[in-house]
Amino acid sequence: MKEAKDCRDIREIREAIDEIDHQILASFGKRLEYVKEIVKFKTDPDGIVARDRQLELLQKRREWAAESGLDADLFEEIYKMLINWNVQKELELFRKMENTTI
Repeated sequence: MKEAKDCRDIREIREAIDEIDHQILASFGKRLEYVKEIVKFKTDPDGIVARDRQLELLQKRREWAAESGLDADLFEEIYKMLINWNVQKELELFRKMENTTI
């Protein structure tokens, strides 16, 4: 993929953006695989919610966003949404695991 500054027209830029978005979504899919697997190592709903880990994760993502020249507030909000969705998914999986082991 060309560097943004080397693109000659809008089509090349749009193709690059599409490719990047595809890679981002593939990475989110890979991340979800790990979210599903981590439930095996958690013993209760409090471990799933893991407030301290959430705060640590959000702070680190803010730092990474800022280092990349991105808006830290925006990416904190994006990750809050992602974390909330992941926690719900983990709780759902945890309950299923509990029901199958009883």
